[in-house]
Amino acid sequence: MSGQARVRPPAKPPSKPRVPPRPARAAAPRAAAAMAGPLAGWRRWRWVAVLVLSALVGLPLAHAVFGEVVALLGGTFLLGLLVGRWTAG
Repeated sequence: MSGQARVRPPAKPPSKPRVPPRPARAAAPRAAAAMAGPLAGWRRWRWVAVLVLSALVGLPLAHAVFGEVVALLGGTFLLGLLVGRWTAG
């Protein structure tokens, strides 16, 4: 090139015009949360109690019947499944 600067070809115009993003809407309050009474959170604690009781009864029973490895793998699988379902949004 003997010291000369390279000339770039002109930039191509975009093929599609860009669509501006939609403005975000304000989150509407949920109807269930608006009508919640003073004991609305009791269901969550009921499920926590079910999980604790099933672990206290089910894991020793599974250990006695199936053995240590199956009890640990089954408990881990069920805990992951239940927590995943409860926290799914």
